[in-house]
Amino acid sequence: MLGPASTSRELYVEGTDDEHAIGQLLIRRRFDPLALPEFKKSGSKKEVLRAIRVAVRAATGGSVGFVLDGNDDPKATWESAASRLRDVGVETPARIPAGGFAGESEVYGTRVGVWLMPDNRQTGALEDFLQDLIAEGDPLLRHAEDSAGRAKELGARFANAAALKAVLHTWLSWQKEPGRPYGVAIQARYFGATSAAAEQFLTWFEQVFGVGPSE
Repeated sequence: MLGPASTSRELYVEGTDDEHAIGQLLIRRRFDPLALPEFKKSGSKKEVLRAIRVAVRAATGGSVGFVLDGNDDPKATWESAASRLRDVGVETPARIPAGGFAGESEVYGTRVGVWLMPDNRQTGALEDFLQDLIAEGDPLLRHAEDSAGRAKELGARFANAAALKAVLHTWLSWQKEPGRPYGVAIQARYFGATSAAAEQFLTWFEQVFGVGPSE
């Protein structure tokens, strides 16, 4: 039996970069800041996955979304999320839809969504999503890639898995206000606000939370 309907809206993300980048992208695209969900920073993919069952139950009658990095195995990430969703009455497909998953718990009446960065298909993370917001052919991005690669050859200690993060932070160090975090860089328009993945993400967000951009 369902409990009282809830108007709660929560979006679980892995960390501060995700929270601020997503929030500022939505604001850039004219979503009302007061209508955005409450961001829940879990600290890691493992913690976001761990939160799924409890979050769906707690949001009875409301909406809850989960944004996870696909990393090197988006299929396995989806399977982990889908298994937990099924435990709380959400029917899930074998493969996450290209536009992200949006469904509802038949047990709790909670609207539920899952998005795998960058686009529910490719391996990668938030940085891959953000890279696509940089203007095509930006010469500084190519220079940042070359510089980060050369730095690695000279002994830079970032892990190979963090190579794109190193590139983006190098690129950000050459903007008008060097070294701004992702969210501030989106707000300052160093990053653009449109890409194929961004358009899909905004559509997914509207489906899950029932809010859209202001006219």
